[in-house]
Amino acid sequence: MQRFKKQFAFLFGMIAIAAYASIRFFPTEEATTPVIQSETTGNHMQIYMMDHDKTLIPISIPVDEEMSEEDQVNIMLGYMSGKQSLKGFSPLFTKEVHMDSFQINNGIIAVDFDDSLKNYTKENELRILESLTWGLTQFHDVERVKLMMNGETLTAMPNGSTPIPEILNRSIGINHFETSTSALHTSDEMTVYYTKKVQGNTYMVPKSKRYPSTRSSLESKVNEIIEDVSVSSTLTQPMVKDSIKMESMSFEKGTLKVSLDEHILGADKTVKQDVYDSLTLSLLSLPSVEHVQVLVDDVVVSLQDEAKTVSLQDISYNEVMF
Repeated sequence: MQRFKKQFAFLFGMIAIAAYASIRFFPTEEATTPVIQSETTGNHMQIYMMDHDKTLIPISIPVDEEMSEEDQVNIMLGYMSGKQSLKGFSPLFTKEVHMDSFQINNGIIAVDFDDSLKNYTKENELRILESLTWGLTQFHDVERVKLMMNGETLTAMPNGSTPIPEILNRSIGINHFETSTSALHTSDEMTVYYTKKVQGNTYMVPKSKRYPSTRSSLESKVNEIIEDVSVSSTLTQPMVKDSIKMESMSFEKGTLKVSLDEHILGADKTVKQDVYDSLTLSLLSLPSVEHVQVLVDDVVVSLQDEAKTVSLQDISYNEVMF
């Protein structure tokens, strides 16, 4: 009887350890929090997942502080390949994807895959390239990505031959919803954030937007963001709905200050969260912009108590809590 009790206790212990490991490294049951958090709870990493409209949405999941970048990439690939699921999102790969080697050196993150990198349909090839690039460039000091397969550097994706730029970074864009009037040879690209609901939860969604090359000044880019109209019926742009106008702006030492009219305020004279979220993330995506300050009548408006400026290090968005 004593030996049976010991065997039972050992078996129970092994089951408990396996359950803990599964929850710790690959959580599956999620509950979303407000879209942008001014106070983050622990460390998070972003995984660019695909919803039912095939839109890529960055999902922030909690990770252990001591977890290495290589382990985080393995988790990212696990979600992208469907090994672990998130409600409302579909895997980009048809089967599990394996990474042979991983290295970060001189601002370049090099990831070498085996033949499992081919486990996708041609239809999703560009989305996979965007998802990998945006996911891998979130790590500290990473400026560009080098994709490899079986030890060879890739110059094109393996299934549909989508070209891979020699300098691969977020400049490739994301969620390209081009219209028939887009003049690619006379336009440049920026990232604008929209809102979208998936399974009843609201997410911030980055989308590449083209704008005329003649409007290349920072002031013109800010106006493009504020005046933007979504070209996809699945995304909404809160700033357009509220007819917000910029009254003035200044940029000094990485800090962008934007003065807006009162349309950014609600009936209670506090800032509208959906508008502020979209504006802040869009402005922070502009080159050289490290901090953003929004003002109305020379008074700083913010979702953070006593905050004068906001940076990407101060906030987290699209958090999924397990």
